Amino acid sequence: MSDQPHSAARRPSPAAMPRRRASVAARRSAPLPPGGRSRSRDERGGAPGRRPGPPDPLRDHQAVAPYGLVPLPDHPMPAERLQESVLRDGITQRHVLAGHDRRIPGTHTGWIDLEIRSLTPLFVGATHKGADPARSLTIDGRPALPGATLRGLTRNVLRVVTGGETGHVNTPQLFFRAPAASSTDKRARHVMRNMNRGYRERHGAPSSPPGAAVKAGFLRYLGAGRGWVIHPLPVERPLQVRLADLRDDLARYPGLPPFPMPDPSAGGDPAAGGHVPAETHREFQFLRVTALCPDVDGRTVGETRFWAMAVLPAGEPVTPGHRETVRDRLRERWSEKLVRAQQAVDKAGGERARASARGRRNDIDRAMERVDSTGIRSHDCVLVLTGTAGERKNAYLFPTGISPDLRLPVPDHLVRMVESADQITRFQERNFPVDLSTGLTLGGPSAGGAADSGRERPGGLDRGACEPVWYQDSGGHVVSFGRSGGYRVAVGEYDPIRRALPDGIVSPDPADPGAAGRTPDIPRALFGDIDLLPQREGAGPAVRGRVSVGSAVCTDPDPWFPHALRVELLSPQRSCFANYLLQPLTDRTWGSSPDLVTWSHEGDVRLGGYKVYLHRHDPLPDEGLRYADLRADHVPDGDTKRDVVPLRAGLTFRGRITFTNLTDAEIGALLRALLLGNPAHGGDPADPVYAHKLGLGKSLGFGSVHITPVLHLIDHAERAASLDPGAGLQRVGAEGVQKLLDTFDDALLTWEREESVRAGRPLPDDWTDVARVQGLLLAAQWRERLPESWTRVMELEEFSVYPVLPALRDRFAAHARISDTAPG
Repeated sequence: MSDQPHSAARRPSPAAMPRRRASVAARRSAPLPPGGRSRSRDERGGAPGRRPGPPDPLRDHQAVAPYGLVPLPDHPMPAERLQESVLRDGITQRHVLAGHDRRIPGTHTGWIDLEIRSLTPLFVGATHKGADPARSLTIDGRPALPGATLRGLTRNVLRVVTGGETGHVNTPQLFFRAPAASSTDKRARHVMRNMNRGYRERHGAPSSPPGAAVKAGFLRYLGAGRGWVIHPLPVERPLQVRLADLRDDLARYPGLPPFPMPDPSAGGDPAAGGHVPAETHREFQFLRVTALCPDVDGRTVGETRFWAMAVLPAGEPVTPGHRETVRDRLRERWSEKLVRAQQAVDKAGGERARASARGRRNDIDRAMERVDSTGIRSHDCVLVLTGTAGERKNAYLFPTGISPDLRLPVPDHLVRMVESADQITRFQERNFPVDLSTGLTLGGPSAGGAADSGRERPGGLDRGACEPVWYQDSGGHVVSFGRSGGYRVAVGEYDPIRRALPDGIVSPDPADPGAAGRTPDIPRALFGDIDLLPQREGAGPAVRGRVSVGSAVCTDPDPWFPHALRVELLSPQRSCFANYLLQPLTDRTWGSSPDLVTWSHEGDVRLGGYKVYLHRHDPLPDEGLRYADLRADHVPDGDTKRDVVPLRAGLTFRGRITFTNLTDAEIGALLRALLLGNPAHGGDPADPVYAHKLGLGKSLGFGSVHITPVLHLIDHAERAASLDPGAGLQRVGAEGVQKLLDTFDDALLTWEREESVRAGRPLPDDWTDVARVQGLLLAAQWRERLPESWTRVMELEEFSVYPVLPALRDRFAAHARISDTAPG
């Protein structure tokens, strides 16, 4: 940004710029997902097609979601494009942005009265866990929409329309993570193979064959300035024990608490005992025990030596009864293997396969004959529990006989990533409290004093004792590590979000000395920022916004939804690459062998766009049935569920936006963010064409509102010349509002046509032809919104097959085709 006066050279109007006809390739539509086919098989003379309806992620591999993505621009629209009318006669952009103590010629000061009508239930504020449900925010007992909420809504819409910066991304890393149950589907297996190839290549391991298995050891902090190391285990891999055996063994010792297990017949229902919270087993994490393992080898049964057949607390003597338990369980285990080996013999096809299967069966047969004479080895171990209690079947045992001299250095950046906010899960916070420790210090404290010992936060790493971890190494150095064998691995050692965005779209870190003074986009220019201006003597970079948004309140005496709702807290998962990254659109995209772009593609990835929520509100014959399936007395409680009482639909809130020194185009931008595509007078507040979304519960259908703005301008000269309280105040009618909207729309269209010329794209003929605007207006459609079945949240099983989320345009077009061809 320059302090020099703006050039007086005029830019061509949109009408004067050349128009370019789209090329054949640009006009050709992309391959349609199965749910978007224009004709069914019976129209082509084949078998009857499927009944028209929403996409099925498991069948069509087309995702459904309560949100969509608005395409990103190549560059943000500069704020000076809306300030050109005043950047002359020595007035610089610094004067406009920071001139709160003076009036800038050619600008306006005034306010916008807001009338906000709720079209669906609303919930604004924080939820809590307690006996009473949380209620939406109130101010002095009246339901309210806070100024911060309305400010965020207005700024976000303005950011999407003008292609503004995304804001600093607060999580610097993304991680490989596979949804559960993905191995049962051919498409999921194909995607996982490609992901795992990138996973292995990321760490220098060969991608084919699969490469070395993840290893295990003890992580140890050497002290300040000396860093971290991992001591490998004295055995090839951690020992394992069945949870049922562990429970039965530890139950014999009265000094230990019970070890509850989920009821397998309950099907995961917490009320029926099908779920045991992970923190229930916290007392057993890192418990020092003695593991008794069979001393066996051989091709078929040698793997059994890594399984503990009995476990007893450390220090307890090994008795003949313990040895008998080991042999009984070994006999049971090998009997099960013998049955499976015989089944393999029966199913084997071809003499060679049958001979191999018979060999394995005979190995087990001979081992069964030697059970009573099998030797037993004991290991002093640390018990390690991974995963949640309902999902575990086995526990791990890390032998403690490690060598202090055998160590692998761990880079500091890996420790920072493992302790980052995105990597530490709720399970880790609850099961790795600050006082948890193995007590293993290799002969003495290894940390550099009391200040370095223990965990710095729940879920953090222990700086006072050795901690069990899994890891991969390359060239004598650790390249990744985690707390389970399938731990998440960071995608790159840098910010992958920034890598997936065009230059200039993602805001720099505020701590970056080069952040201040960059060309301001329109949202920052209107609402202010801490680094808006270049640093100079006597003036810092922070600038207060020229737009201020107050709270809107409702005076209705009966504002509340008739009953409490039990809702589940859902968090966006940026690691869901099939939804958030741009995917190649070919026929393979919807098949069983897609070439999906994932975060492991560390070169060519691009985020799909700004995230916007769609309206979800199907008409019902009886509004009393609305959200009946979420009634708090009908839904089982859980850790991620909260009881809330939202505000009902049909309420009217009134608030105000004030502004200082805005140009015509800037006021037009503010009005466009409030009106969207509605007429200048606001339209029908009960059934508008377009509406906004705000507050919590957007994915449930909460938060749809219509905004009617009423503009007032202040004539300071007239007001100063009169004692009349109403002097110099002007309410701007619909015609005047439309002129201000047109001024902004023309400025936006001029910028977008210049960007299209630079990029070689077809030129937009109107502001509504801009791809971002089209996407935003589709998402904001109220009258022509998609049915709720097209915008629901997918189940985990559906996420596991990696369905791809089509563009908003394609989703609405597919629904329109089905609606046009549906019977009746």
